[in-house]
Amino acid sequence: MIQQLQHNTTKLLSARSSDPIVLCAADEHYVKPLAVTLHSAASHLGAGHHLHIVLMDGGITDSSFEGLRETLTDLPISIHTLKFGHDEVSDLMTSHHITHTAYFRLLAGRLLPEEIERVIYLDSDVLVQDDLSKLWNLPLHDQYCLAAVDIACPFIDAYQTQQIRPEIKRSIPFLAAISPVPNWRQLQLDPAQPYFNSGVMVLNLARWRREQIDRQLLACLRNNSSFVWCWDQYALNVVFAEQWGQLPANWNQGAHVFEYPDPSFSPIATDDFLAMRDQPSIIHFTTEFKPWKYEPFHPLRDQFFEQLDQTAWNGWRPEKPPFSLRRWWDLQAVHWIRAGVIRYRKLKLLTR
Repeated sequence: MIQQLQHNTTKLLSARSSDPIVLCAADEHYVKPLAVTLHSAASHLGAGHHLHIVLMDGGITDSSFEGLRETLTDLPISIHTLKFGHDEVSDLMTSHHITHTAYFRLLAGRLLPEEIERVIYLDSDVLVQDDLSKLWNLPLHDQYCLAAVDIACPFIDAYQTQQIRPEIKRSIPFLAAISPVPNWRQLQLDPAQPYFNSGVMVLNLARWRREQIDRQLLACLRNNSSFVWCWDQYALNVVFAEQWGQLPANWNQGAHVFEYPDPSFSPIATDDFLAMRDQPSIIHFTTEFKPWKYEPFHPLRDQFFEQLDQTAWNGWRPEKPPFSLRRWWDLQAVHWIRAGVIRYRKLKLLTR
C-alpha cells in the first residue's frame, strides 16, 4: 500500500504529452547510482523537454533527498515521490544485490495515477547517454511493454533455440543462463522466444490496469517460486510472453556484452551487438559487480564516476575494504567457475 504521497501530483498530471514520465524505485543503498541515473537522464534530455520522475521510495533518508535536490538544481527535471512499504512483496525472493524494492515496478499500474497511461521504467543503476524523449515517443501498439533483449540470456531456452538457429551455437558457452525460465515446458512457452531485461522498459499502464497485471505478476512469482530466476524479470517474461515489443539493443547495454570474445560470438545480430557494446544509449550496470564497489570489474566504470562527480557526491569513491581471505576466495571463484562453465558447455555442444 501507499503509505504517504510526499509531493502533490498536480504538476505531474498536467505534464505535456511530449514530456517523458520516468518511474524509478530505490532505497538508501542505491542513492548514489540513482543520482547518476537522474542527472544523466536530465542532462541528455532534448531541448524544450522536461523530465518528470516518479520515485518509489523504498527507504531513502532526508539527507540523501537533500543531496538529490542539490544534484538536480537547474536541470529540467521534477521528482514526485511515493513512499511505499515492502509488506506486499516481503514474501518474494531476494538474493545478491537485490532487495524487495526491485519488485515495486510490478505494481506501477495500480500505484500511479490512472491519468498516466504509459511510463518509462529505469533501474537505478543505469547511466543515460541519449534523449529519453526518443523512448517516450515510440509506439506501444497495445503491447504490455517495450524492452531490449537481455544480452546475458537472450532466449527462453538457448539449447532449444539453437536447433532452429544453429548460428547461436558459438554464443551458448558464454551466456549467463541457458534457460532463464527453467519451467518453460510446464508454462507452455515457446523456448525460441526472446527474453528481455526489465531494467529499461516502456510500460503500457493502460493495458496493465485493464487486465490487473499486478495480480498476475505476483501470482506468477508465488506459484512458480521454486523456478524463479532474476526476480521480477521472471514474472514479466512469463506473463508478457510474445506480447512485448523489442527496443533497439543499445537502449539497454548489459554488462554481459563484454563477456563475448568478439562480435562473431554474439547471440544477437552483429550490428545490434556493436551498437549495444560501442554506442549505448543507456549503460546498465547489471550483475552484483557494481562500479561503486571497490573492485573495478566494469570496463565503463570511469564513466560512472565522471557522472557521479557532477552530483552532490562529487569526489566520492569506494574505500578499499580490509583484506579477507574469504572475500578474496569468492572473487577468484567467480572467474574459475565462469571458465569451467564455458569449457563444460563447449564439450556438451559437441554431443548435441
